[in-house]
Amino acid sequence: MKQFLLKTTLYALFIFLILNTISWLCLFSLSKSSFYKPQFIENGIEEKEFDYVVLGSSTGLTTLDTKLIDSILNKRGLNISMDDSGLSSHYLMLRHFYALQKKTKYLILVITPWDIGVTHPALNENDYRFLPYVNRSYVFDYYKDMEKSKFKLLSLSKYFPIFGVAYYNTELFYPSLVATLQPEKRNKFDDRGNYSYPISLCPQKSVYDTMEMEMKNPYFIKIKQFCVDNNIKLLIYQSPLFKTKVIAKYNPELINNSDFLRDSTMFYDNIHVNSKGRRICSEKFANYLLNL
Repeated sequence: MKQFLLKTTLYALFIFLILNTISWLCLFSLSKSSFYKPQFIENGIEEKEFDYVVLGSSTGLTTLDTKLIDSILNKRGLNISMDDSGLSSHYLMLRHFYALQKKTKYLILVITPWDIGVTHPALNENDYRFLPYVNRSYVFDYYKDMEKSKFKLLSLSKYFPIFGVAYYNTELFYPSLVATLQPEKRNKFDDRGNYSYPISLCPQKSVYDTMEMEMKNPYFIKIKQFCVDNNIKLLIYQSPLFKTKVIAKYNPELINNSDFLRDSTMFYDNIHVNSKGRRICSEKFANYLLNL
């Protein structure tokens, strides 16, 4: 019986070691690719200095087209927004951007009223995309702080990558195979980090709403302080929302375009513009930057 238990334990340890090796290879493959936005910033962009970067969630990803803005202003911008993320993820992305020795003069922080009002931020859906960098202190500390459960699988992935890769298997294992075969392939963004929704849907909303914005999120304060410490000019941008006006207390850094677009054909859904709306928003924003 003891010999059986010993063999079973040895086999289990061997399998665990093999699975951890495979998981490490998955993360290594992703780290050398441009598939997700954190890896794209490191491997897909050679420049080190930018005139501005756009940082936000899906609204930042799809509202401001840096290619169009650059063509108007003759500047160099980059969109480092990541979908399904929040201000905590934005702060992590900003730290990652600077950890890679990249710099920007302006930070265009694209916010949403429901995120900036959060007082106790939680882990965001796509934070796993930083997992290939879990050995870096700023990523590990972020996971450790944000994971509320007793079993912190993202933090533990620093030592046993099988935990994170197994839990996010479809988001990490299969993309790692793609990254191995096509390391330059990007996941729904162009060569400057932008993405646009097609002109295929229109939002279904009949009532005009008004929302109050309260800037309570502690990661908003951290982003502001990071900008001060690194001599970055911060501009806060509220993107258009369909039939919604956002009211915010006086803030000289806020560009409030919440009710800028009224035509439903400019929107993909209630909170995202489509490619047609993106062009108008980008042109308006370029003119704003031109006047600075």
